[in-house]
Amino acid sequence: MTEAIHAQLDTAHQALADGRVMEARNAYARAAALSREVGAHLLQARSLAHLAEIDLAARRPEAALAHADQAASLYRAHDGWTALDLARVLRLAARALDELRHDSEAALRWNQARDLFQAAGDTAAVADCDGRLGDPAG
Repeated sequence: MTEAIHAQLDTAHQALADGRVMEARNAYARAAALSREVGAHLLQARSLAHLAEIDLAARRPEAALAHADQAASLYRAHDGWTALDLARVLRLAARALDELRHDSEAALRWNQARDLFQAAGDTAAVADCDGRLGDPAG
């Protein structure tokens, strides 16, 4: 079954590269559903993170936040993820919360993401988070 999930992820990636955003979104949604069915939690989280990115680009922050939060929950509940995996979905959630003007919740996610990026040594992502938080050093 993971072959089918990877096939959907490949389809989604190619569709995005070709500018077919709705096809990509549908393929990521299918990958997330298949992953959920077989308990492939990390693949499900990755698919949900991609859905969050697409939703943010389409100015659907509520959907983006839901997908990012679900991905973050999956990462936290299961082994095998990296600090960067969680940091990236927290950053997506923070961006969605910024668009929804939930400033205090967004700041919390930006700080969480920043700490994880810093622990992973991703200085560019740390600077991005600092900039979003209004840190003059960032």
